[in-house]
Amino acid sequence: MEMLFILGLLAFLAGPILAIVALVKIGEVNRRLAKLKEQMAQAPAQVFERPVAKAAEAKPAKAAEVAVEKIAEPIKPQPETPKIKSPVPPLRDKSDFEKALAARWFVWVGGVAVALAGLLFVKYAHDNGLIPPIARVVIGLAAAAALVAAGEWLRRRSDAIAQSYVPAALSAAGIVIAFGVIYAAYALYEILPAGLCVPLLVAIGLGAMWLSLRQGPLIGALGLVGSFAAPMLVPSDQPNVVGFFLYLTVIIAAALALLRLRAWWWLGFAAVAGGLAWSVLWLNGYGASGSEFVIGGFALVLGAAATFLPRDKGILNQAMGSLVAPKLMSQPMWLAVAGLAAMSAILWLLVHTANFSTIALLVLAIGMLVIAGFGWLRDGMVAAPLLAGLGTLFTLAGWPGVGFHEWAMDERGVWSTVPGLIEPPRFRNAMLVALLAFTGLGVAGILRRREVRPWALLASASAFLFLFVLWGRADWVMSNGAWVGCGVVLAVGLGLLADRIASWEKRGAELLLGGCALLLWFAADRAFDGLPFVLALAALATAAAFATRRHALPALGWIANGFATVTAVRLFIGNEFWGEATTLAIGQHWPIIGYGIPAVLFWFGSRWLAGEHMTRFRVALEGIALGLAIALVSLELRVLIGGGITKDKMGLLELGAHGAAWLGAAYGLAYRQGLFSSFVSLWGGRALLAGGTLAALAALTVFNPVITGDIVEGGRAFNSLWLAYLVPVPLFALMARKLAGLGIGNLRGSAGIFALVLLITFVTLQVKRLFQDFTIEIAFLSDAESYTTSVAWLIMAIAIFLAGIRLDRQNIRYAGLALMVLTALKVFLFDVSGLGGLWRIASFLGLGLCLIGVGLLHARFLQKPKEEGHILKSN
Repeated sequence: MEMLFILGLLAFLAGPILAIVALVKIGEVNRRLAKLKEQMAQAPAQVFERPVAKAAEAKPAKAAEVAVEKIAEPIKPQPETPKIKSPVPPLRDKSDFEKALAARWFVWVGGVAVALAGLLFVKYAHDNGLIPPIARVVIGLAAAAALVAAGEWLRRRSDAIAQSYVPAALSAAGIVIAFGVIYAAYALYEILPAGLCVPLLVAIGLGAMWLSLRQGPLIGALGLVGSFAAPMLVPSDQPNVVGFFLYLTVIIAAALALLRLRAWWWLGFAAVAGGLAWSVLWLNGYGASGSEFVIGGFALVLGAAATFLPRDKGILNQAMGSLVAPKLMSQPMWLAVAGLAAMSAILWLLVHTANFSTIALLVLAIGMLVIAGFGWLRDGMVAAPLLAGLGTLFTLAGWPGVGFHEWAMDERGVWSTVPGLIEPPRFRNAMLVALLAFTGLGVAGILRRREVRPWALLASASAFLFLFVLWGRADWVMSNGAWVGCGVVLAVGLGLLADRIASWEKRGAELLLGGCALLLWFAADRAFDGLPFVLALAALATAAAFATRRHALPALGWIANGFATVTAVRLFIGNEFWGEATTLAIGQHWPIIGYGIPAVLFWFGSRWLAGEHMTRFRVALEGIALGLAIALVSLELRVLIGGGITKDKMGLLELGAHGAAWLGAAYGLAYRQGLFSSFVSLWGGRALLAGGTLAALAALTVFNPVITGDIVEGGRAFNSLWLAYLVPVPLFALMARKLAGLGIGNLRGSAGIFALVLLITFVTLQVKRLFQDFTIEIAFLSDAESYTTSVAWLIMAIAIFLAGIRLDRQNIRYAGLALMVLTALKVFLFDVSGLGGLWRIASFLGLGLCLIGVGLLHARFLQKPKEEGHILKSN
């Protein structure tokens, strides 16, 4: 057994000795190679410098003679100076590979081998019981110290060795062995208690960081990794939270302080990541009960240390960059951002783990104040308070126990919840404090800082979002009056501030006005329901339009159109309004208020939106006003004719009224478009014309009483046929003259033909109504009805023909002649077999006399001017 121990000891010692010898030899070889390369680099300069100097000394006279000759020569154009080409990069020297292999990889492999040899010796001695545990620990620490001392001795021996990897490899091997031996003394030999083991490991880690200043960054990385791994290597059943996080604080502070002397920024990011990882593991494993101050204090120290420890107040220098241009940010600023982000993550998890305890919330508030303060002190980092406000809102919004089934849809408002038991008052207080803090910070930034827009966004967003989320999760914690008061007060404050800065910071004022509009919408929703809420929105839209007379800001146009659009949408799809007729004094005629008042307000609002940059907003508001006005007319027609808005079936009379109203409005817009072009007039006229045309087509087809068999409303002389078929005829005729202004002049002939079809249909159906009952059939029920139809067609054809002569319009005359042809076809094809006796004779006699009369009229009024050489007008 003693022989085995001696052999093992010799093997353990022989490994480091041989490794040291090999590393020293390699260092000597590297030094010689470096010296040789330096001599070779100087050789070309020496070789070419001496001959040039000698040539200059040997022939000074000849050089002078040449110079005189050149002066005497006539001046000649000089050729362009050739561009100096960049030297071709030299081929890679094979010695580079040799250097990488011998001076780098062999060195590190040798160091790893040495470290593994030491650790394996510790394990082997334990497994075989070679020597007492204390002796094993002493031998291991002695070997570790020897390796570190050897590395430092070699570093001091010469500059060439100091610049190589040899010292760092030896010291790294010693540090690894030291970590392993201390851990074995605790876990394997049970010599060291946990209370002593952890400080020793910390001391080794800190010593490694100090040593890295002399021998390079790898030593510091080993120290940091070993320090973070120490708590995992030395577990405890009842860990002390103060000692643990104090331990983390010392390690992280040492790593960050090291950045003052060395620009190893990866070491700082690793330290921040390690602190965050251990905090998450602790909170998930042991919770935060009773340790909020300790863990929260560690998070605050982590964020502050990552921000200020490497560069002190230099981090506030503009040269460090900012989040405005992330690509130009310096490494210290990125480290500060990472530290603050890690701090926020730890505080968020702490608040949730501690069940939103008061202490945890207080620490969170301090952390967010630190972030906001950094954004206040540092220009370009105003995104920091914005993110702090968003993080606070996100954290508080997840407060448990406030309500059950939160965010459930409510038919009277937007959202509703079932109240909780204990948490709602605390939740309300925390949200209101956060609202006032971030809104006040944003207002202060607007008045005192240069970057107005981000601070305006912070003020307006905080005022609305915190209030809205508070109401959304716990609407019962305050009365409707209190919600309205909060919304109005905040809106007025933002509006006054926007008015103050609008003259010199328009974008910032627009951001404030956006928050003001949202708060007023919220207040209106809490104050009113149903139709009063819609009228309140219409009033807000008009107020926004009127405000443009003081400050012509585009945001006011957007707000006006936004409120107007919401108003129109609520009116058109809000089915809850249809049941309000019983609660209003005017009953079923409530659209006069619901649609009429907003239409008038929006029309006035469009008049107030003056200026070229307000054109699109003015047009949009005009369009909404027009749509509401048309809807008002249609709804009133439905009430007056159909018997109520909610009536399911529509009759021919109501359809005709709607079509006539739409065609009349289309003609009005077309006439307005002819005076001055407008988007609303153009597309509104087209849409209304299309609606009127569809109504007329429906009257000819699916609503035609001879097809449906429905009762014709009204008497024999005056009935629904007049409104459905006759009234559209002059409207289509008038529209035909205005179609060119709407950009659809090619449809003029179609409009005339459609009007003629409606006229023929009216005359035919009206004759049937005179001879038949309330329901009419397509077939002629008597000879008198058939004969009267022919006579009516003839009279109508002659009247149209005479109108064409009177107006000197050829197309109108063609319409009359076409109707005569239709009448002739009826007489010859139908009356010849369908009528009997005197009715047949009278039909042919009347047709003949009418045709002869038409010939006389044509000869009298149309052919005579032609013979005199006059040119007839045609259209």
